[in-house]
Amino acid sequence: MQFPLPTGLAARLLGVTEPQLAEAVRRGHVRPEPPVIAGRRLWSPDHVRQAAAHLDCLTPEVERQLAEPG
Repeated sequence: MQFPLPTGLAARLLGVTEPQLAEAVRRGHVRPEPPVIAGRRLWSPDHVRQAAAHLDCLTPEVERQLAEPG
């Protein structure tokens, strides 16, 4: 998987909605916040992992995809 991911792809990877990811950032569960470039939040593997842990969707499959070289 190629990183960084836009929010839509990060949400699809985790099986959650974009608003759920945005809320995780807003409530401080993802630190530091993913950067916003040209109005789009860009998620690194660490950002996605933090959100997944908070949203209780950090599965072995998600871990595998996060570890794949891009």
